[in-house]
Amino acid sequence: MTAFCPHCGSLIMPGKDACMRCRRKVDDESYDDLDDVIEMIPQAEPNVIEKEDPNLPCFPYVPRPIQVQIVKDITNALDEGKHIVLESGTGTGKTIVSLASAVDHAFRTHKRILYLTRTISQSDQVMRELRAISKLRRVSGLTVTGRGRSCPYLRTMSDYEKMPPSVLSALCEDNKRKANSGNGGCPFFKGLMDRLGEVESYCHNSFPTSSKLDRFCEDRNICPYETKKMLLKNVDVIVAPYVHILSDDIRDGFLGNMESDGSDIVIIVDEAHNIIDAAREQESYTIDIKLIEAAIDESTTMKGDPPLFDNVTLMPFVKEMKNILRSLANEKITLAKKECLIANDEIENRLGQKFELNRNELEIAIDRMISLGEDRTEALMEKGENRISDIYTLGSDLKDWIMSPHDKYIKSVKVDEDGESLHAACIDPFDVTTFLRRTKGVVHMSGTLQPLEQYVKVMALPADTVTKIYPSPFPPENRSVIYLGNVTTRYEDMQKDPSIFSRMEKNIAKLCNNVDKNTLVFFPSYSMMRKMRPFLDRDVKKGAYWEESGQQKMTMKALNEFRKGRNGVFFTVMGGSIAEGIDFPGEELCFAIIVGIPYPPPTLETRAMSDLFDQKYGKGVGWRYTSEVPALRKMQQAIGRLIRTETDRGMAVIFDNRCSKYASKLGAKLSTDPLADVTRFFDE
Repeated sequence: MTAFCPHCGSLIMPGKDACMRCRRKVDDESYDDLDDVIEMIPQAEPNVIEKEDPNLPCFPYVPRPIQVQIVKDITNALDEGKHIVLESGTGTGKTIVSLASAVDHAFRTHKRILYLTRTISQSDQVMRELRAISKLRRVSGLTVTGRGRSCPYLRTMSDYEKMPPSVLSALCEDNKRKANSGNGGCPFFKGLMDRLGEVESYCHNSFPTSSKLDRFCEDRNICPYETKKMLLKNVDVIVAPYVHILSDDIRDGFLGNMESDGSDIVIIVDEAHNIIDAAREQESYTIDIKLIEAAIDESTTMKGDPPLFDNVTLMPFVKEMKNILRSLANEKITLAKKECLIANDEIENRLGQKFELNRNELEIAIDRMISLGEDRTEALMEKGENRISDIYTLGSDLKDWIMSPHDKYIKSVKVDEDGESLHAACIDPFDVTTFLRRTKGVVHMSGTLQPLEQYVKVMALPADTVTKIYPSPFPPENRSVIYLGNVTTRYEDMQKDPSIFSRMEKNIAKLCNNVDKNTLVFFPSYSMMRKMRPFLDRDVKKGAYWEESGQQKMTMKALNEFRKGRNGVFFTVMGGSIAEGIDFPGEELCFAIIVGIPYPPPTLETRAMSDLFDQKYGKGVGWRYTSEVPALRKMQQAIGRLIRTETDRGMAVIFDNRCSKYASKLGAKLSTDPLADVTRFFDE
């Protein structure tokens, strides 16, 4: 029976329980995606000007004094080809001041703008601001997303989310060839060229968000992903995730589609405090026992036992990788620890010793393994098995492993419920950020970027980089932050005094029950939140909603319900998408409780980075950069959810006596009676 999506009205394909257009389940009344939720948030309308101010080019609103200064500073830096690193408080309008400055500069210098974001929701704000700028200047913009998100053909396939990018790319290319030859292929590619002008006109006139552009294309039965690729060369402002610059392979293709060599672009890095970790994660990788075993199984399907080098053949080589991993796990892992550092050249030394290969010969053997894997992948594709060869994947990972610079990586063996694995963690992203660093004219901005010198040092930015801090223009009396002196989440203290836990729980429940405002409660970790949940479920006597770890759909449904009311409590974790990615205007959020200081748990990677920073910048700097700064940044982001407009009023209570050390940075005062202080603030 024909069915239509109850959310967007699109036809539901037979046998499908989800809409291809809006991606929501037919029987689901919630939003599956954080970005869907953010798109629903009503946006405050700023005061738009009717005529461009020649002293503030491309700025479409009546400016605040602080914005005039920021635009001037950014424009000067870009005109001089410099990097500018800035922390800009709530209310300074980071998106519009950076865009107005960059558009003005780019138009004068015949350049284009690449706006890098961490999330799609941040790109939506860019489109809104470009729409405003377009009333003063003719400007165009486009948001670029990955193939997995924007390709409607892939969504007709089961488990496409689990396929690696290389497989998705090969599938697309194969289906495009078939479509061009009239031999089947992708139905969303066939009519693309005929509709391209229509989509381009829509983008120029409407500045659609990423999801709206996808839906516009799908309504016309054309592929949003391929359409965006074709439009790139004619767009003034391109919004893209960090990976489009951090990944060498993706960047080459991306710039190729832009028809740019990189010298004609200006870059804006939004939420810049995230890009260092993004760069590290981009270069870190894992080789697990399941991959090795899959490669062994695949080796049995190869004709004979293909040679890799002289008397070394594929099957024994792959089996030895399994033996090495198991041996390392048995030697290094105990009941007391689940991970252990290994020497950077441990794997290549053991492989070389086993097969009597020197370094050069080992590299030749691995290259041959990769070549065999490429042939195997092509054969799988021809048979309709849309997957990449496990032999190829293992060979590629092994090559990355032995080629990774020893001074920029740490390597370890780990054991968990999924078995043994090898990990190579990038601790110094210097090489990954080379392109960004060499670009002339880059804006690095965030609401929480201090200490700026840390960012400049770790990113190894040029010596003439400009650094600026701009405070929020909102009335300081509209925000209050207090902290408690008789509780802490410090593990050693809680072990010595178990009553700390019950004191925190009782105070949290008391505040939630007696403050008739929408409240967010931030925990330092999911484990702490799980531990306290039974008590708070019992003692909080109003609507309580919870972030569910790994259950985004349930979390978004709960968040929507919380936002509808004005006297609920939402329990979440600092540093997560709720703490950083969502605005709560007006009465949607007035009160925040921050449980503890979210120092990152010690790991092999953080210890290694701490040691590296100590060596580079002096003793003690490592702990500050890897633990203290990230913790304070998460707390500032949580507090920052409270005040988003000039009229917002909000208060935060921090449950940790260690806050005394950071009171001035957080603007916090000690409280002996938090309920009285909160009541007094909201009664004023």
